[in-house]
Parts: sequence; structure tokens; C-alpha cells
Amino acid sequence: MSCANYHLNHRTAMTGRIAVLMTALALSTTPALRASTIAADSTTRREVAVTVDDLPANSTRRDLEAHVEITEKLVTGFQRHRIPAIGFVNEGKLARDDEGNAEETAAINTQRVALLERWLDAGLELGNHSYSHPSLFRTPLDEFQADVLRGEIVTRRLLADHKREMTYFRHPFLNTGPDLETKTAFEGFLTEHGYRIAPVTIDNSEWIFARAYDNALDRDDASLAQRVADAYLSYMDAMFVYYEQQSEALLGYELKQILLIHANRLNADHLDPLVEMMRQRGYTFISLGEALEDKAYAHPDRYAGRSGITWLHRWAITEGKGGEFFGSEPEPPTFINDVADLGR
Repeated sequence: MSCANYHLNHRTAMTGRIAVLMTALALSTTPALRASTIAADSTTRREVAVTVDDLPANSTRRDLEAHVEITEKLVTGFQRHRIPAIGFVNEGKLARDDEGNAEETAAINTQRVALLERWLDAGLELGNHSYSHPSLFRTPLDEFQADVLRGEIVTRRLLADHKREMTYFRHPFLNTGPDLETKTAFEGFLTEHGYRIAPVTIDNSEWIFARAYDNALDRDDASLAQRVADAYLSYMDAMFVYYEQQSEALLGYELKQILLIHANRLNADHLDPLVEMMRQRGYTFISLGEALEDKAYAHPDRYAGRSGITWLHRWAITEGKGGEFFGSEPEPPTFINDVADLGR
């Protein structure tokens, strides 16, 4: 899948998410509490697992040099901050040549495989994010399952070489199927193949900021790139407030959160301030496995449909909760959408 198609499909998924929340949750008209009115409290004890999608990298630059730089900055950053992150791999990215040609080469690019090994050598985890990043909403179940198995071949071998096992699967677009029958069948497939689902409780439109950031860098506009990064950090702070409120309203406490970000230049270049923002909010960093020990993740999830949404939203829909639990989600500033230029 091309980078452009990936972003357009993700925007479709985001639109679907907003639509389902408007209907299934019957959102109230009361404005959400603004992030600016809530001071980040570093004395509050919070925990978050950091999960990173689209390894080895997702960028408008698909050359090996760019992917090496993204990988090295992310890995060393996670090591420096002692964050037990997990990266979710699209193995289809391993077969692209240094010019970013989307057609598969005759053999797996060993230099790109080395980027995954870099994660494991640093003590970080890897999981399966499918081979080609299809959506289960529009892909027949048998084809989707085949894509999942195709997407584990290299990663499972690398994990075995490091005396580890393949454990986690992350749904592309966070879509778990068009209906409950498909959803249930696929979950059975995952169990049969030894997978646990990697849920998400802090989703966001980071991919739009990443596209804008890439565009700014591709234009050699350092000032604009910094403006995008500053807006991104403010936006992410607001998103943490939003999901902290959702957790408190739905569960009565703040659960061990699971954050979704992507392996891109934006996060690679600005991981330090992103981590500092989380620390200022009182977060310590835990593994995905530790997060899943929270009792909240035992809640039933009976949502299926077009939208890819967080597990907090899924649990709310399953329990028939209404709009009093969910205000309006923070949105990227207008200039970010303009710079991202998603329509091109």
C-alpha cells in the first residue's frame, strides 16, 4: 500500500470513528472540558504502555537511510527513557528497495530486517500488524487471515533467535471486523495461532501531524516543521486529558493506558518532549503485558462495524453508555490539515 493510500484509508477510518460515536454514543452537546483548564499533575500516579505501529517505518521518505534514522532515534530514545515499548510490524515494508518502489523485490531486504533486529537487540518487543495493512472491514476473512500469517514469518523468526515468542497482534486501522460473526471468527483464529489482541485506549490523529511534518521537512522548511511539532505536542497533551476523562467517567478510575503512535520522523525527532509531557502528567512507563493486567481489559467488547475506535469506546458501546461519558474529541489545528495536504 502506498503511503498516500495509507493516509487516505486512515482518514476514512477516522471519519467512521467519529460517525459511530455520534450515533452509537449519542454524544451530548455539552462541550468537552478543555485541556488548557486542566493542569498536568506530576504527582498523580498514572501508567502507560507505548505501542508503535507500522514498523520498520512510515514516512513520505521510503529510502533505507531515512528508515535507519527513524529506527535509531526511536530505539535509542526508548532506551534512554527506559520505556519498554513494543513495535508492530508490517512485513510488506521489508521488501521495498531503497528508492521506495512499492513492488516487492525478489528477496527480503536484509538491511530492513536489521532494523527490526535493532529493536530486539535493545530489549524492546515486536508484534504482528499484518503484512500489507489491510482493513478487516473490507477484506474477506480468509484473505485477511492469510495476510496476518504472511506478516509473521520474518518477525517470528527474529523473536525465536532472541529466545522470545510472537505474542501480540494489532488490528490495522483498529478495525475488528464488519460484524460480530467475522470479529468472533477472527479472534478465534488469533487464539489458535497464539496471539493476544493489542488494544488501544489512547488513539489520536498523530498521523495527520506526521504527514504535515514530513511535508515541511521535504520542503526544507525547518520553521514550519517546528511549528507542526509544537502543535503536535499540545494536541497530544489534550488527547491524554480527553482519554483520562473517558476512563474516569466509564470505569470510575484511570486505567493503565495503552498509547498508539507510529514509527515516523515526527516521533523520532520529538520523542523527548513527548515523553516529558507524559511524565508531567504523572505517567510511568510499563510494558503492554503489564498494562493488560488491569481489570478493565477483561470488559466485553461487542462492537463491530466500519469504524476503528479505542477499547474505551468499545466498552462504552457494549455497556450501552450514553453521551455523558464522551465530549468532543480534540482536533488538529486547521493549519495542520492544510500542510498535511491529504487530498493530493
